[in-house]
Amino acid sequence: MRLKREQIEFIAHQILKDLRKEKLIEVDKSDLEMLQVNVDEFVLEQVLVEDKLNEEVRKMLEQFRDKMYREDINYQDMFKMIKRRLIEERNLVI
Repeated sequence: MRLKREQIEFIAHQILKDLRKEKLIEVDKSDLEMLQVNVDEFVLEQVLVEDKLNEEVRKMLEQFRDKMYREDINYQDMFKMIKRRLIEERNLVI
């Protein structure tokens, strides 16, 4: 994860603040804290999607490490290619 938890919370706070400012949502003061926690968690989940995808690609490539070495296939290039393909297949936004 490239962002610190505090940065994610700040981003989530700004999202909620902007939605309220533009009157795209209305929130009772009593519900505001709970909504903020939910938005924090949602933003964190979205940030972690890329981390999980990277780990999945690493595991996939680990199975073919020897073959890639024998055939002189660049690990980084293959990583990017597989990651890009999975993003497209899964319609992810990263």
